[in-house]
Amino acid sequence: MKRNHSREIKCLFVVCVISLLWLCSFAINSEAADFKFAVWGDSQFHNPKIFERIVEETELLKPAFVIHVGDMILGYTYDPNTARREWERFKKQIAPLSVPFYPTPGNHDVTTSAIEPVYAEVWGENRYYYSFDFADSHFIVLDTYLNQEFDTIPEREMEWLKEDLEKNKNAENIFISFHSPLYSNRSYDWQSVHDLLVQYPVRAIFTGHSHIYDYRVKDNIDYFCLNSSGIMRYYNHLMGQSHHILLVSVSGTDITYAVVTDDRIYPADAVPPGESRKASRYLEEDQTIIIPDPSKKKIRRKIEVPIRNRTDEPRSFSLTWETEDYRWKFKPWGANLVLAPGEEESIRFRISGPRGNFNREELPRLRVDSPFKNTAGWETTLTYYYRLFYPPETTAKRLKGTLKFDGKVDDAAWKDIPAISKLFVDKKGTLAPETTVVKVMYDHENIYVGIWGEEANPEGLSASAHGEVPLVFGDDDFELYFDTNRDLKTYYRLMVNPKGTVLSSGPDGLFSFDFEVKTHVGDDNWSTEFKIPFSQLNTSPPKKHDVWGFNVRRHRRQAEPAQRDWSKMRNVPYQPPYFGLLKFH
Repeated sequence: MKRNHSREIKCLFVVCVISLLWLCSFAINSEAADFKFAVWGDSQFHNPKIFERIVEETELLKPAFVIHVGDMILGYTYDPNTARREWERFKKQIAPLSVPFYPTPGNHDVTTSAIEPVYAEVWGENRYYYSFDFADSHFIVLDTYLNQEFDTIPEREMEWLKEDLEKNKNAENIFISFHSPLYSNRSYDWQSVHDLLVQYPVRAIFTGHSHIYDYRVKDNIDYFCLNSSGIMRYYNHLMGQSHHILLVSVSGTDITYAVVTDDRIYPADAVPPGESRKASRYLEEDQTIIIPDPSKKKIRRKIEVPIRNRTDEPRSFSLTWETEDYRWKFKPWGANLVLAPGEEESIRFRISGPRGNFNREELPRLRVDSPFKNTAGWETTLTYYYRLFYPPETTAKRLKGTLKFDGKVDDAAWKDIPAISKLFVDKKGTLAPETTVVKVMYDHENIYVGIWGEEANPEGLSASAHGEVPLVFGDDDFELYFDTNRDLKTYYRLMVNPKGTVLSSGPDGLFSFDFEVKTHVGDDNWSTEFKIPFSQLNTSPPKKHDVWGFNVRRHRRQAEPAQRDWSKMRNVPYQPPYFGLLKFH
């Protein structure tokens, strides 16, 4: 019988191809089961250079995709156009990414009913809460602010979560992202949610909001709180205070984590649960050492720097002056001391420096170091700074006669009052391009502040804040800060938008004092006048030569960046050590 060799060869070829495809498929599936993904915490434009570095570093790491746990923009506005501009800015920040990006809505992203729909414009209607698969793992993203229900998982979203978990119960791993760390919220029943999650292969929870790093494990579920570039009071990763990327490696059901900070890579458990709560006892916020304006004369100054040990253990401290300009001299250049629990000691220095123009970043600073071992046994050095600072000054003069109080700041009473005429957009002293003029007067009962701001497009002014707690800082606004007793800690804050909507706070909380304010919108400007009783600021009428801490902030929402200050300070929490000086004449 004649054999059909050609047919046999074809059959063999088909078998080989099928075998090869099966092997390739197996190899592809095996490779797909091993992957890495990155998780980012809060960003919010607080530290844009840090966040943009994190984007670049993440791109170099080449993860399969990136999850952001929320608070991507500043938000907190009622103006959809402001939110759209911020989302456009955020998308430019993450443009270097070449991998898929999965957003999680944070409170800043969907704060108000006016900007919540903008989130859907940017990311899609199905991106409030949703899920997706990668390899054999399942990922769930939740919205803990859905329809203005803050810090909760609403009932319909919870029902969806239950269905999604059940539908994907056979996944090798399940990972869940949401913004607010509900598991640490005493007013929320997280235990019932946790009891649900342990029934499924949930491996990790990723959250943010608190601007700390916190890692804990409960019933084999890893709980993370992350912060990529959100603002912080203190900085040291081993105290849970850092900017970082979480890199998650998945190999089957084997999950490993690497926390990438600005100086090294740590395992997840290098920071014990709750370690960040120690920071306020072991670290100081950066403080200022007030000096005269060096542009007017050389600096010759004796100072005392207080060092405190607020812990219940002995601590050693090392003080060292840092400068890149060695025309500055210090005697001594440093000091070392050991303090008992609760002890405080002041170190004396003699400072001499040249006459010249220096921006804040160019001035010397005193570095304070102290060794520290956290409860996981990791050793580090805790560092904070005292920075030389010469505050800007302005003068309050007595009101002569009467004031036509109409918000225009054009009454004759304002004519000869000294003016603040420069606001800055950064600590390096970059001037805001538009003109803002601020003047201060007082009489035996009130302090008066008039502000006139150039505005090329008054029709574009944002003034939508409303409700019991109107978010005036999300509009165009003028803001005042008074540190009446110069303790560099407590202060009063007043703000107004172009429609005259106000938000105020003080040592006793929101809306804890009364004042009058009028606003006016002109053809190329908008302006305001404040009338604030001294009694509402819990202070007596000032005497000649009295000095208050004082600052002025303006948000101009049609500009980028929007924020400009007389004496530059961070967004929140505010910084009384960096207020200017208001001198009464």
